[in-house]
Amino acid sequence: MKMTNDELKTAGAEVARALQESGVKSNGDLPRELRARFIAVRSELFRRGIFDPVLGRFDSATVTQASTPEIADQLARLFATM
Repeated sequence: MKMTNDELKTAGAEVARALQESGVKSNGDLPRELRARFIAVRSELFRRGIFDPVLGRFDSATVTQASTPEIADQLARLFATM
């Protein structure tokens, strides 16, 4: 799904907040809807050429996965600077 800059900023901030508030430590335990929202935001970032190694570890099979709190903090930092 292609997003405008404003839509991406809003969606990213909302997903970061939802991840922080979820209290979930493992990404595999996230509610399906929140997981899908995060993946949509991350995909849009990748589409724009913005690759963040922490966000890339969300569902990695080759390196240690980042925890949900790590993902939430990194996402919040990223969108605070956009």
